[in-house]
Amino acid sequence: MNSSKQTWRQLFVAALTEVDSDKFYARLVAADDAVFNRLFELECSTGTEEERLALEDTMQDILLLRNNCSYFLA
Repeated sequence: MNSSKQTWRQLFVAALTEVDSDKFYARLVAADDAVFNRLFELECSTGTEEERLALEDTMQDILLLRNNCSYFLA
């Protein structure tokens, strides 16, 4: 498995499972950065449609979490 492919998934799971509200947002930002970077990598190379869709879904999930971050940090 490609390391950048693996990294964005690991970072997203780490954000989802973070119970410390002080670390949650930082992990979410790290996952967002990794997803964006992986999408950028895929613009210059061939990737699977499955991964592209997973990245787009993850970006939507991150957006939802960021928009509702105050709820999670309360």
